[in-house]
Amino acid sequence: MKIESVHIRNFRKLKNCHIEFGKNETIFVGANNSGKTSAISAIVWFLKNNEKFTLKEFTATNWAFINALGDKWMEKDPVDETYLDPHKWDEIVPAMDIWISVSEGEQYRVNHLIPSLFKWNGKKVGVRSQYVPIDITKLYIDYKEAKKKAMELEVTEEWKNASSPELFPNNLCDFLSKGSNLRDYFDVKYYIIDPEKEPVDGNSTQKTPNDDLKKNPLEELIRVDTVLASRDFSDPEGKADDDIDTLSKQFQQYYKSNGQEDEELTPEGLGLIAGIAEANKTYDAKLTKTFETPVKELKNINYPGFQNPEIRIRSKIQIEESIKHDSAVQFAIPGMTDLALPEKYNGLGYRNLISIYLKLMDFREKWLKVLNEKPIEPIHLVFVEEPEAHLHAQAQQVFVKKAFKALCNNKIIKDNPWLSTQLVLSTHSNHVVNELDLNCMRYFRRVMDTIDKIPISRVINLSSTFGPEDETKSFVTRYIRLTHCDMLFADAVILVEGPAEKILVPSFIAKAGLDSYYISVIEVNGRHAHSFKNLIEKIGIPTLVVTDIDATKKENGKDVPVITAKGKGYKTGNPAIKSWMHGKESIDELLALNDNDKQIKNVRIAFQTPVNVKWDPDKDETTEICPYTFEDALIMSNLQLFRQDGLKKMGAITTIANLLRKSESAEELQVYIFEKLEHKGGFQKADFANNLLYANNFDELKPPEYILEGLKWLKMYLDTNGTGDGK
Repeated sequence: MKIESVHIRNFRKLKNCHIEFGKNETIFVGANNSGKTSAISAIVWFLKNNEKFTLKEFTATNWAFINALGDKWMEKDPVDETYLDPHKWDEIVPAMDIWISVSEGEQYRVNHLIPSLFKWNGKKVGVRSQYVPIDITKLYIDYKEAKKKAMELEVTEEWKNASSPELFPNNLCDFLSKGSNLRDYFDVKYYIIDPEKEPVDGNSTQKTPNDDLKKNPLEELIRVDTVLASRDFSDPEGKADDDIDTLSKQFQQYYKSNGQEDEELTPEGLGLIAGIAEANKTYDAKLTKTFETPVKELKNINYPGFQNPEIRIRSKIQIEESIKHDSAVQFAIPGMTDLALPEKYNGLGYRNLISIYLKLMDFREKWLKVLNEKPIEPIHLVFVEEPEAHLHAQAQQVFVKKAFKALCNNKIIKDNPWLSTQLVLSTHSNHVVNELDLNCMRYFRRVMDTIDKIPISRVINLSSTFGPEDETKSFVTRYIRLTHCDMLFADAVILVEGPAEKILVPSFIAKAGLDSYYISVIEVNGRHAHSFKNLIEKIGIPTLVVTDIDATKKENGKDVPVITAKGKGYKTGNPAIKSWMHGKESIDELLALNDNDKQIKNVRIAFQTPVNVKWDPDKDETTEICPYTFEDALIMSNLQLFRQDGLKKMGAITTIANLLRKSESAEELQVYIFEKLEHKGGFQKADFANNLLYANNFDELKPPEYILEGLKWLKMYLDTNGTGDGK
């Protein structure tokens, strides 16, 4: 039995999100404030029903619908009965549908959730949880009474003399927000939903049934444990040990959960019991002597008083008590068996790694402990929120590879395949992502609701991004792992071809006013940007593709690179341009495109365009040059910087300065640069870019026009949440 999916509606910014679960692991990824934590909260709260809901959990735009319903209640007396229909709240309140797949032979465990014996196929069951009014009539009566009192006061002279203050309740939301009103009038109700009635469209859900269940049916099926990012770990420089979650405390808790009680006598344990009894006897004698004086003093004031009983101090040594103190858990130093240090002297990241593992192990053992005592939940659902919050990079990689195994490392689980464990991680860490397959990742995408104009979330299942048998999927997955790609957590992505762009584009981002956004600049090693096309389109992240136009001509049946020129029938050899520009290959056609033609939904292609170069600074004449690569476009845009004196012993910069001195025109310079780049004649692109970063007076380096245009588009897109309307 496994959780197959959940569908969350009207919970914070999760207005309508369908999340598919992996068989073992599910990873929530996405930029900051994209809804990952909200998803965890919604699932945990609905499964446990622990009454944490406030009106802030309702999607903000639904407040207007709640107030509109309250206004209808006040229009006439008695109210139209249709406005007291519970289903009026179905599209307003937080709700979650959970679908559970049922394995052969496990149907009896979910017999209380079978919608119909005649139509059920025995494969899955569904439960809807809704945070709804407990008794709508009572809510209506109480709100109307409070509102009428306010309205009656608002027509009095006393109210006017008091400067006409706004009175409670201003509206139905105001009424529900006060004190415990929401919890008093609302609760989670549970309904059986029918897989046969579920819409094929993943964005839609079936109607809520009329009859709710009398209790939470999921408590019998799913055990939920969580490790939240706000947890407190041991901090040697911060809180006192009594206030923090030390390893000693966790070992103590683990012992309480899983150790044998003293009363559980076994032949093997008699030696331990005898040792503890002898220790208690010795300790009792010491305690009696130590407390002899204060006990005598207490007798003088007739304490404790009831028939004058005697005070006796007795010890009871317990194993869990012996590991409470600071040095109970120690780290032995390899090669020095007699030397061990208390836990607070070891690395924080290492201790935190152990701490999280102890929590997972404790979750596992507490779940399994009830197996022989009472019915056990067949599904163990464990959430770990942002493990990187307290783990350094290496520990993150170790953790994510071992976490699921830690939850399943028990013979009982292995011997009982009907016991199922599912782990859900949320993360902002590329170190965590690098260790996992894209198939288990669910990308939380921030979008603007087209109707209500508020930011909401959509969840993308990355397992279906590339199809079942696609070499591109293998390439992108390997590339993400090799480069620690963080595009899954960024506000936007810029794909660049080579090392020079990778080094210099970040400085152009700051100059374009984009430094307040989290932008991932990814070098795609040549012309491989199109390999990311499916992933980028799937997750919808704003993307600027900075690539070379790569003009070619046919020569002896082969495509040969040439300097870009108009009217010569040249074609682009760049697969990224051809892929995103729907097969456009003609250089003349590409150079004639306007800005709008280079945008494809959330992607903007930026390649070299003609520039007017002022060769002689003392003349107004300009020459049109068609750059063919990033380097010559950059040089043509910054001629005067490369002409300044003193550019010696600076590698590729000196090379360009020398070429400028011997060139008679911009066209001649472009030919020299072309030859250097194409024939690898002592011109290293990375060296060129690095030297530009360190060179004096190059802080005013201007980006080429085609990149500047692309960055302006990206800023507009981000500033307007992708609407482009400036709102």
